[in-house]
Amino acid sequence: MRRATSLLLAQHKPFSFLSPSTAPRGNKKFAVDLLVQKNNAVAAPWVTNAQLGAPPRSADHPRSVPGLVCIGRLDADTTGLMLWTDDADMARRVMSADSGVEKEYLVRVKGHEAWDERRRERTTRLLAHGMAIDGVPLHRATAGWLNGEQLRVVLTEGRHRQVRKMCDMVGLEVLALKRVRIGPIRLGGLRTGQWSALPSHLQRRLWAAAVGQDAPGDGSVPGGSSRECAIPAEGTLPKRRNSTRVTSSRVVNEVVI
Repeated sequence: MRRATSLLLAQHKPFSFLSPSTAPRGNKKFAVDLLVQKNNAVAAPWVTNAQLGAPPRSADHPRSVPGLVCIGRLDADTTGLMLWTDDADMARRVMSADSGVEKEYLVRVKGHEAWDERRRERTTRLLAHGMAIDGVPLHRATAGWLNGEQLRVVLTEGRHRQVRKMCDMVGLEVLALKRVRIGPIRLGGLRTGQWSALPSHLQRRLWAAAVGQDAPGDGSVPGGSSRECAIPAEGTLPKRRNSTRVTSSRVVNEVVI
């Protein structure tokens, strides 16, 4: 199995923050600017994250690491798990549609309130198989109702706004969308705006998933708080959206959607 990459971080991206972009910054807020020590989910300083499996860094904080790229962009209005690495090969392999690495989302929707059970079941079958975007068939997915207003959708590809487009094609409007897993890496209790360096065994598990191998073990992100987990234990999105203020140097309150 491949050795651990030089750097792999997990981040809980807040609402309204953008993934990497070449567009002028202006007043835009970028997720990478949250990768500073004050948002580290682990109390130890960044340079001591070596004990979690990542080598010591000379940079003051991850956002200044040369060659840092994200694994799997998220739209500004989508929250949840983003991964960061300075290993471009790792990023390409994980996000390749041919890798088969799963991306799991929780989706709150409306437009189905008057549907009967048969219509609901037919909708999840359509979401799972038989859809196309711009004439190109989608890979087989997994979809199912978590409760009366939320779906769980698992993809093995990541086209632009794919989950939202899929829901729109079956008559559902997306109210909230959160990514909770990439391959073996789960968002877990990582608070909104926080990041955590991933230990070497999780790095190896992610690589194994990208090349179609199995690697046992838990995929929880270190430093998450089970008490203040943004995703309740039953695995659903919270019912209320709380207002908050998030800055590039400090997360003031936890954001939930």
